[in-house]
Amino acid sequence: MRILIEKVLTVTMHERGEIDHCSILIEDGRIERVSRNAIEKMDGDHVIDGSRMIAIPGLINGHVHCDITLARGLGDGLTLFEQDNQSWVSRKKWYRNELNREARHYSRMLQYAEAVKGGTTFICDVPFWWYGDDLTAPFREVGIVGAVVLDYRRDFLTGELAEKREYFDAARQLQDEGHMPIVEAPAEEGFEDELLLRLMSWAQELDTLLHLHLAETTWRMESIRARFNSTPVRYLRDLGFLNERVIGSHGVYLNEADRKILHTSGSRIVNCPAAEMKIADGIAPVSELVSEGIPVGLGTDGALWNDSSDLFAEMKTLMLLQRVLKGADSLSAHDSLHAATLGGAQVFGLENELGSIEEGKAASLVLLNCDRPHLTPLHRLDEGNVLQLITSSARASDVDTVIVDGKIIVEGGVLLTIDEEALMAKCQELADRQFT
Repeated sequence: MRILIEKVLTVTMHERGEIDHCSILIEDGRIERVSRNAIEKMDGDHVIDGSRMIAIPGLINGHVHCDITLARGLGDGLTLFEQDNQSWVSRKKWYRNELNREARHYSRMLQYAEAVKGGTTFICDVPFWWYGDDLTAPFREVGIVGAVVLDYRRDFLTGELAEKREYFDAARQLQDEGHMPIVEAPAEEGFEDELLLRLMSWAQELDTLLHLHLAETTWRMESIRARFNSTPVRYLRDLGFLNERVIGSHGVYLNEADRKILHTSGSRIVNCPAAEMKIADGIAPVSELVSEGIPVGLGTDGALWNDSSDLFAEMKTLMLLQRVLKGADSLSAHDSLHAATLGGAQVFGLENELGSIEEGKAASLVLLNCDRPHLTPLHRLDEGNVLQLITSSARASDVDTVIVDGKIIVEGGVLLTIDEEALMAKCQELADRQFT
């Protein structure tokens, strides 16, 4: 079935930065045509009237711990150090008993459903527990695509290492179903030369990326200073670890020298501004990363640290947090939307497939209903306010239609792939049974 979107205000996010009324033709999962002129209809076309819509590329959520969604909000008022070491969260061992295999499955389902309804078409899941779980089923059932970061440990609490064979089996199952496995490396407190180099060799053998929490907190920075008299980035460079496979999440404490190393190595950063505010991590130098040409993506982090996976709220937070610290012009609306679209695609090496509305790319895009008081008026002057409305005024609830790889997953704001009410009821039942 072809999908034809007519007369939609299209924010392409490609290098030419065009914003114009276009018709978009989708066929066989790809964007076949983007035209300022009308495209002839054919019998059997699914036609969407885009006259009161804004089309944007599908959003990319680059960092979420989806298996812990049923613990939403339970770590409130705690820093990450306190959650790890001296709180009811650490005493409960991150709710390991409550978040059994069934709960983890429905946690992922709930997070994916929330994300795709809010315009996310690619999600990077960073589970705490993956061993023995069916990681592909939630993707398949909800209709979203993405990556899964596989921890090198069977259980991150015990530190028991996964065997290479079982690790590679899980990674290749993800690949077989069209998802991206990513190798997880330790955060700073777990840095060991041999371990890091072994994990990089796994990423190379799988021909995939490698993720680690990087320069996120002052206590992690101090641990590297105490052990190695260095910063995490300099330590990794000196080890010969940094390269274009490396994704560092958060990147709050990156000085100028660190950023130059990241740029030279080709490494990338995913920032999670709302979570970093909520747990008092700090403010990352995102405007500097952008201006220095380091690929920057956007993530919401998990439900213990953000409570939401609304990337529209995240875009606004990213922009305002930079501006309050560095000035009103430090990060533009375009920069913020870029982090959630093409910047995110660059982080995952998918810029030729995702992140912009261009002919030949995968048909993953979002239609916003702009027939809303908070999205009115829409100015179409030379400068206009389209990008500002998307990043400062739009909400996840404004998403009308979501198309993932040419399939309509959300239409009229309704998730078509699963029974959303049944999913919420099941998640509430699990929470009532296991968290009380």
